[in-house]
Amino acid sequence: MPESADSAKEDYFNDLSQPLEDAERSVGANEGQPKTKRIACILCRKRKLRCDGCRPTCGTCKRLSHDCTYDEVRKKSGPKRGYVKLLEARLQQVETLLKSQEPESSSVLATARAPVENAFASRPVENTFSPTVPTDMGMGREALSQQDFVLLDAPAETVAEDPFSWEVVGMGLEESLPPQDTINELNEVYFQKIHPAIPMIHRGRFLASMSLAPHMRPPISLRYAVWCHAASLTDRYESLTDTFYQRARKYLHNDEMKRHGESLLNVGYCQAWLLVSMHEFRNMYFPRAWMSVGRSVRLAQMLGLQRLDGVGLDVKQCLQPAKDWIEAEERRRTFWIAFCQDRYASVGTGWPMTIDETDIMTNLPAPDASFESGTPVPLISLEQALKPTGAAQLHSTSGVIIMAVLLGRNLLHLHRPSKANDDHDLNGEFWQRHRDLEGILAHTALSMPDSMRLPAGLPNPSTIFTNMLMHTSAICLHQAAIFKADKHRLPANVASESRVRCVTAAAEIARIMRMISHLDLGNMHPFMTFSLYVANRVFIQYLKFRPNDGQMMSSLQFLLAAMNALKRRNPLSESFIAQLDVDLEVSGFGESVRYMTKTSLVRPPLPTPPHP
Repeated sequence: MPESADSAKEDYFNDLSQPLEDAERSVGANEGQPKTKRIACILCRKRKLRCDGCRPTCGTCKRLSHDCTYDEVRKKSGPKRGYVKLLEARLQQVETLLKSQEPESSSVLATARAPVENAFASRPVENTFSPTVPTDMGMGREALSQQDFVLLDAPAETVAEDPFSWEVVGMGLEESLPPQDTINELNEVYFQKIHPAIPMIHRGRFLASMSLAPHMRPPISLRYAVWCHAASLTDRYESLTDTFYQRARKYLHNDEMKRHGESLLNVGYCQAWLLVSMHEFRNMYFPRAWMSVGRSVRLAQMLGLQRLDGVGLDVKQCLQPAKDWIEAEERRRTFWIAFCQDRYASVGTGWPMTIDETDIMTNLPAPDASFESGTPVPLISLEQALKPTGAAQLHSTSGVIIMAVLLGRNLLHLHRPSKANDDHDLNGEFWQRHRDLEGILAHTALSMPDSMRLPAGLPNPSTIFTNMLMHTSAICLHQAAIFKADKHRLPANVASESRVRCVTAAAEIARIMRMISHLDLGNMHPFMTFSLYVANRVFIQYLKFRPNDGQMMSSLQFLLAAMNALKRRNPLSESFIAQLDVDLEVSGFGESVRYMTKTSLVRPPLPTPPHP
């Protein structure tokens, strides 16, 4: 059938270039008339209703019998006066800064374009300099600026393609993050070397959340705290440890000061403060460490982490219920790590503890394998674990917690006076507590599963730490007994039996240390050096009366050598070594012990491997 002249072609309706005849006609008709702006009445604008603009009463107000009024003054939209000029001035300042950072030589530019090992060209790292890069640039550890990790001399297309340069905008950071390869390496180091001793962060979820939108990632303070610990155990990034530490603290304080501080109601901030406090104890920043532990403990209490598995009084709930078992377990572990830190801080100083055991309604954590796989298992309470039958259900993480509980009870046992004040009476309250604590230690040591014993548990740092703390608790308990027995002139056998128990426990600590001397001591818990210090003090006291005992002298020298080896990665050891030096001076045989330790027992530090 032939097409009619009036019929449209087949592609007419898809051709956007066809003239809009009606539109042209209507435009031509209204060409000379200015378009009037219709103003909605106040009531329609407030209720967001469609207003026809009729005066004196619009159709909506007339239908609803409302008073209709119009506001003749329209609010100006757009930026405030002077905003554009201010923005232009800031852009000019950034351009000037970028021009001032141009490379002085092609060698620096080549270094900036190199892979991960030279990605820190804007801030030189020890033992990682290229031969062509000058090292006298005055950019030491303290000379840090907000441009750290930013390759200012890189070409524009490189910076534009770098996703981390855009995170500065998305996360409100004052500097960009390290390169992704560096982040991946530091995360891996943390979960390999730090996490086994402090197992509170779920590895899978933490790493997966790093790829989410900025507001769904872990707090930036927590990430910097993780990288700080990892860098401290890595020769390649060791010089960045202090930078990461300072940034972790800075963002913790910044978030605390935002609005009313409600952004801190997050388990991640509690974990960040715990890691920061551990780093501070490791580096002997004791006043800061004490305050950081207090912040983490108070934050855990504010989040209600001490009553996750019990029903108590109705108090303010600051956290939403856990979404699944893994999230609940991570909260549980975070609380118990805070509890342990509270005990270690008080045992090391003698100052009061914050968490009261009677307030705890959170079960002990599940085994590490169940936590990582997300497999729910039956849990036991602290009260059940301290019973004779409960020790058989312990594992590496819960074992460390039980030992921290006993250290805390030892502290209360010695420093908190009883109302009866009957320390001189062997049947009194003090000695009854002494026997109760000794019984818990004894049945725990006898009933622990085989996986918690050595050498079967050597691959797990928490198992090693549990065994160390068990003997440390025994020494602390019996040192208190010796002090009270001598003070009140009790029968000689009371003090002598406790001295034998102390020497036996110290010898066990030395035996464990010999057992693990071939392992990487950087993986061990930082507080383990306290066990070595306590054992050394026992040996020094013993050698005052029997200076010719070669076996005890050998154990003393070995543990001193171990502490000297530990201080490279754990500077806290240096504090304890200084205290032992005072004891050795008083004992009269300090010079010979120090000479033998330095000449024959201390391993020379490993040479720093050349940078590839």
